[in-house]
Amino acid sequence: MEPYETHLGVATALAVGLLVGLEREQTKGTRGGQIGGVRTFAVVALVGALATLLGPASLWVPLIALLGVISLVAISYAADVKKDTDRGMTTEITVIGVYLLAALAVSRGVIEPMEDRLLLVAAIGVAMTFLLSSKEFFHNFAQRVSRDDFYATVKFLIVAVIALPLLPNRDMGPLGAINPRTLGMLVVMISGLSFLGYVAMRLWGARRGLILSAALGGLVSSTAVTLSFSRRAKDHPDLAPMAAGAIAIAWLIMLGRVAIVVALIDAPLMRTLGIPLGAMFLGGLIGFVLTFRRSGEMPKMELKNPFELGSAIKVTFMFAVVLLASRAAVEYVGDGGLYLAAALGGSTDVDAITVSTAKLAQSTISHDVATITICIGIAVNTIVKAGLAIGLGGSALGKRVSLTGLLVLLGGGVGIAVVTLL
Repeated sequence: MEPYETHLGVATALAVGLLVGLEREQTKGTRGGQIGGVRTFAVVALVGALATLLGPASLWVPLIALLGVISLVAISYAADVKKDTDRGMTTEITVIGVYLLAALAVSRGVIEPMEDRLLLVAAIGVAMTFLLSSKEFFHNFAQRVSRDDFYATVKFLIVAVIALPLLPNRDMGPLGAINPRTLGMLVVMISGLSFLGYVAMRLWGARRGLILSAALGGLVSSTAVTLSFSRRAKDHPDLAPMAAGAIAIAWLIMLGRVAIVVALIDAPLMRTLGIPLGAMFLGGLIGFVLTFRRSGEMPKMELKNPFELGSAIKVTFMFAVVLLASRAAVEYVGDGGLYLAAALGGSTDVDAITVSTAKLAQSTISHDVATITICIGIAVNTIVKAGLAIGLGGSALGKRVSLTGLLVLLGGGVGIAVVTLL
């Protein structure tokens, strides 16, 4: 037994009771009902701790105390129902939760050492207080999430949480290029990055500022941002400077995504890839400074939920094809074949070629070759998106986006040259 373990446990229980009680006290006048103020929760916490400490003397004490708290809560709730008080059961459930947290704080042999137990109690207490104080936030969030978004997310989570652990974790297929477990994890990782941007846009909207909107859109798809702003600039040429800046921001975010994905798969590869990536980022940043000027209104960006199950299946198939093509290119053609595969893959998507190359860099190809391969994919993707901007956005936008694209390509070329010379 640690010195003052009992005292620290009771103190932690009391602190949690006071914290939760303070939050309930502040909302007492707006939620109806009479139960649940700062003193009530503090006393419930002390009762829970005391009853648990008396457990070795009689096992009935903690049980009777808990039943007593539940009975008082039920009586209070029933009285409020009779008065037609419009309320839920959040406070009543919270009272019981505080009692159980206090009991856990002084319980020995459940979670050891003491530091871990008290830290867990404190963390749960803080999380509980956050949930209680964020009622408007969660209600607004629920209203902004469509039913289709919710079902798409649940379906994808079924794949990520239930189906993914069941996938075999071994190399399979031609050339042993496909590991189903690894492939599934990569899909979840890429979709997760995109989902962060999608959720943020649903919460704060696409019109909360140019930089925020373009950056969040870039997390989902830099190509979608390019298409959205290009179409608007075609109808309204005066928006070209703003659209060019937004597209540059999305491209910069895309480069950041590549760095994150590579760092998660094969962190040592960033020692060489970081140089051209940084140079391309600098080129894109210069392009943003040279082309951006705020004017007009934000165009509406149509972005689909990246957690939609059909999209996840398509992404999985695409990753598998690129992984197999890249492994075959290295096996039968050599580095030249891998470069060709990168060019073809980069014409539609950067993530797939980034993931496949980073996987190959772990055991099959050198980091220099992997760096050149990923840069080729980014370069081709940049050229394709610049072509879309020129074709869809008109000459005013095309000139600005072409300048940014040229600076990105120039930065990549300089970076590869530096890597080659090192």
